[in-house]
Amino acid sequence: MTQHPRLRRTVLALGAAALAVALAACSSTASGESTASAGTRTVSTAEGEVTVPAHPQRIVSVHAWTTESLLDMDVTPVGVENSGEQYVPTRYVPAWKKIDKIAEGGTVDLEKIAALKPDLIVGVDVPYLKDVYAKLSTIAPTAFAPFSESATFQDYPKYTAAFADTGASYEALKKKYDDRIAELRSTYASQLATVKWDVIQGGFDAGNFWIYSTGSPVGGVLESLGATFASATAGTKSGDTQSVSYERTDLLTDADAIIYYVNNDGTPANNIDKLFALPGYQSLPAVTAGHAVGTPDFLPGSYSDGLGLLDSIEKALKTFS
Repeated sequence: MTQHPRLRRTVLALGAAALAVALAACSSTASGESTASAGTRTVSTAEGEVTVPAHPQRIVSVHAWTTESLLDMDVTPVGVENSGEQYVPTRYVPAWKKIDKIAEGGTVDLEKIAALKPDLIVGVDVPYLKDVYAKLSTIAPTAFAPFSESATFQDYPKYTAAFADTGASYEALKKKYDDRIAELRSTYASQLATVKWDVIQGGFDAGNFWIYSTGSPVGGVLESLGATFASATAGTKSGDTQSVSYERTDLLTDADAIIYYVNNDGTPANNIDKLFALPGYQSLPAVTAGHAVGTPDFLPGSYSDGLGLLDSIEKALKTFS
């Protein structure tokens, strides 16, 4: 079955080494860049050092995460990817709909990009984009953020800001997110110390759902809050998922709270409604107590997504006295 476009971004991994090397290469400036000349800058990317315009004006974004971060930082690209409006977080839909689409379902249209006359192309170094990197680079300077299983969503806005010269906006977003983390850690300290979480979503394997690890996007945010985990998520290898039968609802028995993926309209995503229909799921302690919560920001790619995820987590925390 075709994978959910936002899901595909988390399961295609190029290895942690590329990210670690590229992050180390960033300078100590807020945007991680060094000046090459008055009109250009040199930035660290997944493909090495790339010279980009000092102040790019016509940016094409070929990946959803860079698109979202650009919009977060009040930069409107001249072209963006189209992985389906239903998968675009609602906060971005009005702006996203007005922008020319230059990629469909992972296929990049080089002619459309060239016609837009970009002075910079940005994206994430997932395999299908890595394959067209050389061709994109003949159109305009191309800067990709490294992609790996060990990356957190916060890495992508950091790189995007460096590429697009939006360091001040990036720092403001980062502070807003960090302040929100601190607020929740303080307000819900007792709940975070005692509530055990499982992180799940509907799977694309016939008859199976997926259990996510503590190193998953949601797991990582919960960890930053100081949360604890139930056995299913705690027992999943970091950065990996377990694909288990819908009949194995017993694996979630010791969870006090369950967080799962929903579509932008709030409906269950990726076939997880099949799990919800089972008596075994309906009788789980977390479910009967009303401590199962869905979030459309299950796979965050920007700080606004991260803040949305924190809102969903807080919604669940409020259900505990």
